[in-house]
Amino acid sequence: MRSWFARGVGAWLWLAPSLAFAAEPASPTLSLRWSDPSGLAATSADEFASRLSERLGRTAFDPAQSERALAVTWQGSPEQCRIQLSLVKSGEVQGTRQLESPSGDCPSLVPALLTVAALLLEAQRAEPEPVDESAPAPAPAAAPPAPATPVPPISAESPSILVSLGGALSSGFAPKLELGPAAALVWAPYPQLRLGAEGAILLRHQYGAGPGFELSHDRVGLLACGMPLHQSFALGVCASAALHLFTSQGISLPHPEQHHESSISVGANLRAEWQLTEHLWWVGHAGADVNARPLYFYYSTAPGGQLTLFRQRSVSPMLLLGLTLALP
Repeated sequence: MRSWFARGVGAWLWLAPSLAFAAEPASPTLSLRWSDPSGLAATSADEFASRLSERLGRTAFDPAQSERALAVTWQGSPEQCRIQLSLVKSGEVQGTRQLESPSGDCPSLVPALLTVAALLLEAQRAEPEPVDESAPAPAPAAAPPAPATPVPPISAESPSILVSLGGALSSGFAPKLELGPAAALVWAPYPQLRLGAEGAILLRHQYGAGPGFELSHDRVGLLACGMPLHQSFALGVCASAALHLFTSQGISLPHPEQHHESSISVGANLRAEWQLTEHLWWVGHAGADVNARPLYFYYSTAPGGQLTLFRQRSVSPMLLLGLTLALP
């Protein structure tokens, strides 16, 4: 996000050719059109005009001027404030500039607004010199190169819905590291809050050479996150509750049986969101599930005893990473 200083420098370069003609104080050539539909303005139209007049050393605006105007429009939200300045002539927009605050608040934009507006008004004072028809016409100068089209900045507004597809890693629910596809659907009613659901299908794997067992693991969970940092890089902490479904089957046994078990866990993890484009994000979770009822897997020996194959851990680390589509 570009700072007001960078935008002020850009506006100065844009207006420098016109400022070369400004010399003597003149009457105002523009009227002011002030728009604040959401009540975001950190100053009023009268206060803005007064402060601008003090900076210029003359009256900034002429209310009677109807052909030319400087339109100032406050946009965005209290957390992500923007100002759009437009030069209007005979109802047509001649040029537009937009200011954004690096800290996301409206009051910090007022100094930049005054600076850019002052440059615009000084440029409008320039009048072309009369052409002496008796003098020979000068040779036409080479046309200046067309200005480069500015690349719009990535919007840092918080999304409303995040749909993630990616992968998950888990350790502790099986003898070895588990891996599988994962998905999540998250709703952001406020920039500082995330509510949603996530799921993972951890692939079936065989453990042991015989006797041993095959184990598959599915996980479905709910999460709630607080996001104190919620700009183009967001960071927060989540609490989760999950249901784990396990399917196991013995191998190299005389009479193998398939068993279905389930357990519940609660957990906490760190959530990070990184904006790549306007609607595309990376989202990652790193944390751990606390198993309410760890399971253990065994097989029965011929004399009627039991031989334990694996016992789950009480705390199991979990990692989820997904490419995410942000919906407004």
